[in-house]
Amino acid sequence: MTWKAILVGSILRISLAAMLFSDAALNAASPQIELIGKLAIRGDHRDATEDQRKLEDGSHANQFGGLSGIEYRGTGNRFLLLADRGAGDGAVTYHCRYHEVELAADPATGTLSFQLESTHLLHTLAGEPLVGSSAAHQQHQHNKNAKHAWTAFDPEGIRLLADQSLLLSDEYGPHIVVVDPSGRISYEFTVPDKFRLREPENGVVQQGIYSNRGLEGIAVTPSGNRMIALPQSPLIQDAVIEDGKCLGLNCRSLVFDGNHNCIREIVYPLDNLASGTSEILAIDEERLLVLERDSKAGLEAKTKKIFLIDIAGASDVSGIESLPKTDLPENIIPAKKSLLIDLLEPRFGLGGENAHEKPEGLCWGPRLADGRRTLWVCCDNDFDASISSEIYCFAVDGLDR
Repeated sequence: MTWKAILVGSILRISLAAMLFSDAALNAASPQIELIGKLAIRGDHRDATEDQRKLEDGSHANQFGGLSGIEYRGTGNRFLLLADRGAGDGAVTYHCRYHEVELAADPATGTLSFQLESTHLLHTLAGEPLVGSSAAHQQHQHNKNAKHAWTAFDPEGIRLLADQSLLLSDEYGPHIVVVDPSGRISYEFTVPDKFRLREPENGVVQQGIYSNRGLEGIAVTPSGNRMIALPQSPLIQDAVIEDGKCLGLNCRSLVFDGNHNCIREIVYPLDNLASGTSEILAIDEERLLVLERDSKAGLEAKTKKIFLIDIAGASDVSGIESLPKTDLPENIIPAKKSLLIDLLEPRFGLGGENAHEKPEGLCWGPRLADGRRTLWVCCDNDFDASISSEIYCFAVDGLDR
């Protein structure tokens, strides 16, 4: 064998070893995902308020459901579940609320357990009920009296703060508020004006959040010094209105500092024009998870995904009045994005005919005995008594740095 053949053989062996090492390193770094279990709560389940009244559409005032957000209390198996605006898509004066529940996962049996502990009603700073009525929201929009306080609320995101108060986001205003342990609003963030829901001018809305596409999720980083709120879809000025839908890929998120000041707006790129965001959850100060989905159930469902994003190098677009519907200019860098979990992946058994229309909430739960983190997902049944509220628990390994 000549020296050239020996050299070529050595180079090939080194290259192959490098490739194998690279693949092994990549695989080792890839998070490992396991579905621990799935829980279904009957659509006619009642909450803990004992309110026996019936609302305008005949739905029960104490009907459990509409789960739009989930958060871990930080000890034991205690979680918070946030209900949205009630039955009938805003047609009723449902008193907004959240629930405290016990949720436990048993990896050995692949089962989840659920126990409702209490229900807490939400109130304005003045003590008035926060209601999911779209009529109440429209009344506030049209009321020119500056002293008229808003009472309409469509809760979508919930996070526990260090002082045990709650951070909530909603779709109507949209609003971001801090709620004290009694359920009363104690503070409201200032949301940039460009995100406000506007009234039509000459029959057309030119700016702001598109109706019912407000702040779907909110995240708090581990330090507590950064909070990120994410709308369901792009702002009207960053999209095109077609067939009653706000279509675009570039979804602005709001970044607040520890003093509740909005310091940045960054772009989260949606996967396709048919999907929107449902939740955002912090891993650390720069990495987050985003739940993105379409509005289809069963075999028609195509997108029910949890993405890992990194906002470290994302551009601040707060000074940009309007973004393109799809492609961004080269000088605008969106959040980096990669797929973590496809909920419709066959191995999980959550897709096909079983696909729930609305996976809505995400939170971390207690670690398992083997050190893996638990990631919990809750699904919104729109208070439909014929549809179960579903909760999933995943074990996630490999995201810690």
